[in-house]
Amino acid sequence: MVVHKKIIKHLFFTSVLVGILVSIITLLIAFENIEDEILVLAKDEVKHFVQKYETSYSIVGHEVDLSQSNFLDIKIFDKTHKLIYSTSVDHIQEIQKELKNIDHYLIIKRDDKFQERIIHNHIRNRFYLQFKAPLILGEFQGSIEGLYQVSDKNMWTIYSNIAYSLSQLLITVLITTLLLYPTIVYINRSYIQQSKDLLQANLEIMSVLGGAIAKRDNETNIHNYRVTLYAIALGEAVKLSRKKMMGLIKGAFLHDVGKIGINDSILLKPGKLSAGEFEEMKYHVEFGIDIISKSRWLDDAKDVVAYHHEKWDGTGYKANISAEQIPLVARVFMICDVFDALTSKRPYKEAMNFEASAHILKEKSGTHFDPRLVEIFCGVIKPLYTEVSRLEDEEHLHKMLDDKLHYFTL
Repeated sequence: MVVHKKIIKHLFFTSVLVGILVSIITLLIAFENIEDEILVLAKDEVKHFVQKYETSYSIVGHEVDLSQSNFLDIKIFDKTHKLIYSTSVDHIQEIQKELKNIDHYLIIKRDDKFQERIIHNHIRNRFYLQFKAPLILGEFQGSIEGLYQVSDKNMWTIYSNIAYSLSQLLITVLITTLLLYPTIVYINRSYIQQSKDLLQANLEIMSVLGGAIAKRDNETNIHNYRVTLYAIALGEAVKLSRKKMMGLIKGAFLHDVGKIGINDSILLKPGKLSAGEFEEMKYHVEFGIDIISKSRWLDDAKDVVAYHHEKWDGTGYKANISAEQIPLVARVFMICDVFDALTSKRPYKEAMNFEASAHILKEKSGTHFDPRLVEIFCGVIKPLYTEVSRLEDEEHLHKMLDDKLHYFTL
């Protein structure tokens, strides 16, 4: 369901973006077409005007009623460019004054005999055509000039056509988006399943390897499951990103993988290690880094494997780093690792209860552990501890972890 919401979200924004781009392109083309349509309308009316007086061979003496046309002004000149006829609407001077102050116009064609200029009055939302053209009526030769205004009816038709074209394109974009959705979901579902299978296989390999190391260290793989579940809970509480959370999970399973390179006499020693043996034990960190560095998929686990023994006050293992120099995932894991060790029964000690273990974490807060993380951990972990502390079989813990990991495959 989360994936479907993401797909819908991406498709929605993509369709909106495509819709905006298509709308802009459509409007640009449409406005160019407006100019062509205005020319056609004006030329048709000029042609009608000329045909009306063509049989008389003379325009002089004929009165033109402009109230029945879309012309605002008409002038006719003879071949010497002498004005022989002129008629206009009453408010022509006011209109011409307005048009003189408008810079937005497009000269379609211009030479000595022929001129067409379209003007758009943004205030009135009107289109005008100023024109000059040769006029031949029988033996009469001259020219005609005029100002043509596109009628409200014609403008409504033009804008309606633009709106229709735009709506058709947007509907096409919407239908295409709706048709793409099930296809993308189907492909994505297959990809998700493959990702889940791959992740599950990799986690099983980590579980097997972590379990093998745990058994060699006289522990069980249950420790790895519990500490990973604790780490996920604390990671969610501090809002780790999905990428960092995956690194934390991998590192939690493989934090002690380097112990495979430690001599049995040290690793399996029942008593306290000597100073020299303890120094040898520290090498398991370097061995672990070397082992996981062979896999690119485990690259994000390095911070946990390399720094999970570093302490807040800088007295930890070999890196000599402290406080926030220690990667966040390593600081998160170290608290979870120590907590599980305190609350677990070992051959050399009994399990501590929650309160006693939390008390030790708080005592070591600011020296061993990040104080902020300890406070958050102690505030959120008890319900999970109560649940997992009762489970002594790996199968139930494995299922709990699978349920948690389902989120990271979406």
